[in-house]
Amino acid sequence: MAGEDRSPLAAVEAHLAAFNARDADAVAATFASDATFVAGEQLVIGRAALRAMFADAFAAPIRAHLALRHAVVEGDVAACELVETLSTPGGSHELDVAAFYAARDGRLTRARVYRDLGEPT
Repeated sequence: MAGEDRSPLAAVEAHLAAFNARDADAVAATFASDATFVAGEQLVIGRAALRAMFADAFAAPIRAHLALRHAVVEGDVAACELVETLSTPGGSHELDVAAFYAARDGRLTRARVYRDLGEPT
């Protein structure tokens, strides 16, 4: 589409909007068909597997919301500082998150997510 922003940051923003809407189909659509997603020990490859992972996450009783604090874009990569708010009926907790995204043609090709879980108690 003419005039469409296909930058890595636009791809990240579309991903965050779909994530926060808890829409697994829309989240999957932000990824390239061969995309990879890494968070901790978890590795997910391909749009269909990513859709299934996010559908499972959205079905859980914990609601997650991601907010972009800062982003640095260089070429096809966006390095992002995020805050993830996890909410349950009993309250909420915030986590600092660093995420590194690569994009091609307006879709995410790679996402690596690191969560600061704080000090063990």
